[in-house]
Parts: sequence; C-alpha cells; structure tokens
Amino acid sequence: MIDMQRERARQVLDAASLGRLDRRRFIALSMAVGLVGIVGKEAVAQAAAAGAKQSSNRASLAKAYDYVIVGAGPAGCVLARRLVDHGATVLLIEAGGTDQQSSITEPSVWFTNIGGANDWGRTTVAQPQLDNRELLIGTGKVLGGGSSINGCVWSRGSPHDFDTWAYEGCHGWSFAEVLPVYRHIENWEGGASEWRGAGGPISIRRPAHPHPAAVAWVTAAKQMGLPINEDVNGQRLDGAGLCNLTVNADGTRSSAVRGYLNPVLNRRQLTVLLNTLVTRLTFEGRRCTGVQIADGTATREVRAIQEVIVTAGGIGSPHLLLRSGIGPAADLKRLGLDVVTDLPGVGQNFQDHPLLQGVVLEYRGDMPKPPLGSNAAEATLFHRSRADLPGPDLQPVLMELPVITPAIRKKYGNVPQNAFTLAPGLVRPASRGSVTLAGADPNAAPIVDAAFLREEEDVRAAMLATELCRELGRQKAFDDIRLREVMPGKPLDREELRDFVRRSATSYFHPAGTCRMGTSHLCVVDPELRVRGVEGLRVCDSSVMPTISTGNTCAPTLVIAEKAAALLTAANRSAGARDFAAPAVQTGDIHAIGS
Repeated sequence: MIDMQRERARQVLDAASLGRLDRRRFIALSMAVGLVGIVGKEAVAQAAAAGAKQSSNRASLAKAYDYVIVGAGPAGCVLARRLVDHGATVLLIEAGGTDQQSSITEPSVWFTNIGGANDWGRTTVAQPQLDNRELLIGTGKVLGGGSSINGCVWSRGSPHDFDTWAYEGCHGWSFAEVLPVYRHIENWEGGASEWRGAGGPISIRRPAHPHPAAVAWVTAAKQMGLPINEDVNGQRLDGAGLCNLTVNADGTRSSAVRGYLNPVLNRRQLTVLLNTLVTRLTFEGRRCTGVQIADGTATREVRAIQEVIVTAGGIGSPHLLLRSGIGPAADLKRLGLDVVTDLPGVGQNFQDHPLLQGVVLEYRGDMPKPPLGSNAAEATLFHRSRADLPGPDLQPVLMELPVITPAIRKKYGNVPQNAFTLAPGLVRPASRGSVTLAGADPNAAPIVDAAFLREEEDVRAAMLATELCRELGRQKAFDDIRLREVMPGKPLDREELRDFVRRSATSYFHPAGTCRMGTSHLCVVDPELRVRGVEGLRVCDSSVMPTISTGNTCAPTLVIAEKAAALLTAANRSAGARDFAAPAVQTGDIHAIGS
C-alpha cells in the first residue's frame, strides 16, 4: 500500500532536485508536508543542492559537453547516470516535462497516461488490414519516457532473442553476455541468484496482493495443462505466472528516473533540460558535432566534445536521424534535405507487439478495483503457436478492466464496466513496418506504418492466441468470478474469428527496430551502436533491436543502455582521451529548514 504522505514528500524532493521549485516554494512545501520529519535533513539538503545546481546549469548553459543525450527515456536516464558516474559532463535533453505526477507514480492507473499529455500521441497511418483503422502508438513525452507512462512489467525476453542477434553478427549481444547486465540492473525481491540480481537500481517484485482475476488466470492455465512459472523471468519462459512488476516496496513505480537519474542530479557535470526539442543534429562533414535545440522561446546549438547519443525511442530516433540528413538519400533529397550519409535502413524494420482488445469476461458480483501499486495487469502467459518454434511467440496478458476497440464496439456492442479482459498478444511478429518523414519541419509528426498483422503468419498466430484466451476463460478456476464471456460472447467460425482479430488488434506500445543493429547495408548502427557512415554519433534504445524482444521492451532497453555506457567508457579509456573531472557532490545551506 502506497504511503501517500511519504510519496508526496518524495515528489517534493524530486521537484526540488530538478530545480523546479524556487527556495521560497521549496521551504513552504517542506513545512507543509513535514519533509524533514519524513525523509530527514540530509535528503532535504541534497535535494536543495541538486535543485540549485540544475537551475544554475540551465541558466548558464555551456557551449559544449562531453556527451549530449537526446531523450530522457529509460535509455537516456541510464546513460546520463553512468557517464556522470564516470566523470563526464552530460547534457540530457527531454522534449516533455517532469514525471512528478500521480498518474506516473501510481502503477495501477498507468493506462490513463496513454494518449494524454505525457504521450507524444503518435498514430499510424490507416491500416487496410485492420479495418482501415489508425492506431495510437503510446510513446512517452515526459522524463522517464516509457518507464514513466507504460505498464510496470519487467520482461527480459527469450534467450533466443539475444542469441539470434549475436548469430547475425551482433557480437557481444548473446544471452550469456547480457544476463550479467540484467542481474546488475535488478533489485529482485527474491534476492540474487545465477538468474536474478539484487541491489540494482530497478526494484522488481511480484504482485503483493494479486487481483482475484490474476489468481484465477494462473490456476486456469494449470488446469489447461500449461506450465506454471513461479518466476516468469527464471530459467523457463514458456508458461503462465504472475508478472514481474517494476514497483518499489512502498507500491510506487520504480522508473528509470528514480532508479538512475535522481541520485545524480546534484552532480555539477549533469544538466537536464525539460520541454526542449532537438530540432536536428549538427555536422561538420560527416562528424556529428552537436544538436540544435528549441525550448519554445529560442533556438541554439550545443556542441558535443565526445559524442551525441540518440535515445529517443523506436519512433523518435529514426525521425531525428532522417530530418538531420541520415537516411535514404533519394527520399531526403525529395524533401529538400541535405544528405549527410545515405543509410536506406533508417526508419525501416519497424516492429511492435500487436495486442488484441480483447476477450472480455463479466465479473460475478462487484469486481474489486486494482489495488494501489498493482499495475492493473498482473498475470501473463508465454506460449508457442507452433511446436517447432524456437521460443514463445504469444504473450496474452490479463487486464483488470474491460478494454475493446471502437471497431469491436461498433460490430459487437459495448461491454459492462464490471468486467476484465484476457488480451491476446503477439511477441514475435513477422510483419515489418516503417517510420518516414512527412516533411522537413521538426514539429511535423512522422509517418508511422505499423503493418500490424500484414503477414498471414501473424493473423494465424493472433487467431490462435484468441482461441487460447477464450479457452483459458472457460476453465473452472474462473467459475467463482466469471458471470459470462461478453466479448465476443458467441461461437465464431474461422472467417468470423479472422474478422474479430483484425478489428481488435492494437498496439502493446513497444515500437522497436527502426535503427537496427548489425553488419548488413540495411543496418543503421554497428554492434557498438555507432551510426554507420558518420562519426561521433550513436543510437542506444529499442530502435536498435534487429528483432523485437519476446515481451515488454523496457527491460532490454535498459540492458542496451547499460551496454552502451560500458562501450563508451571503454572507448574513452582505450583512446587515451582526457580524464573527465571527478564527480562532485554539493550540499548547500538548506540544513536550516525544520531545525
């Protein structure tokens, strides 16, 4: 259960650390919430010092930094932390605002962020294969990105994912090589083992008080003869279990901001800019020298002494590269853009996990609301649509509320509010889409073609996933809480099932693959995440995945960022570059508050 008084105190500290509160306002809020009594004088002093440092840094923005990071999503927060720890000066730029919002800190209402002020609001072009619908692809426009607005699910993916990357030329990315990185990140409630880590920056736990529907889900899977996993990130992925949640012990969201960024906001080497758009990358010849930024009042350029690191996500990263002259030369010239390097793969290979909304069961009696800190999605299932597959390609998930698409509502009618959803999901899609430019204007939204269910292989898998969810919902385990299946609520023949799948498909909000890593001419970055054909530029986020990971993408994105940080610091040492300044912690004089 979330201690709201302590959480309010934490939000005040976070706002102060970012320099969002002037001294007078900080003192007033500190006294109002009893800050010193809750968190102690030292924490208050550190927050005040961090805020003073961030305010000062922003007021006197330097002309150059060792590293300029574009996007303060999960990868950007990791890289900022690790590079500052290494002594580098870092400018971290975020187009959105602060994460100090109840819809972010409280995991059970995460879905209210999608399509709201913290979301870029990006939609696909009309998808002919999905009843000509345009789909929202939720992407965070806020400090922490997807780790702040999306569901709090920790899913490492299949070992086969990473071994395939390595087999295709991405040396250093096999599962054996990324497993230690996962363990380094994790603070797993079960403690450290050869598979799990403890003491890391991201808190991970099972649901403390699982919803009755989550308990029934796991029991129903067992009744179907499916494997049950006590830990869904353990040695076996196939099977059902309660989700691993990125939730702190107090029930609040464990985001990349709180886990990585906030502890170093008092370092003089770090400057965080919010509500600032990077309009383009700057170049001298083929060397990326920095970025052009706009904060609504002015436009200016900032240089990168070492490198620019793009961490803007599966849609934002290719969008920035394209409008900076990196991409298919003919397309860029047609839009009047100067070509820096001809990279035809930029924006191609788009992948996301299709999620179907969905198989809905009406609850018997009054359905309990998802408890605070619950994520409202607490149970999942990994399954193979064919026995010959090397790993699971389906991931249905429980949603503890009724969710259907407008297209389903139009044909089948509405569903009662006292209901929950067994949502079929695909996590190894065969379909590939694209992200392209609508024009040279940096404020123009990119053209996103998700290509969901474009390949017949994906349609068949989605149909099987739907039948799997319906069968799960019919098990005795649900008898005490299921009044009836209300969606689709009737037998479907093959063509009707196909139509249901196409009308119910939407996004899992996991865009990836558009700046793919590898060695072929269609790869955008090499295995060390350096953009091909230029110098001083890397991309380090979900966009570099050659194939999307099997499951929610936040966890592997953090791994990508941790490995990128290790590559950067190793490259700096091997090149014999100047020593970075030692980290400095300043405390200020705020100790007088509450004394």
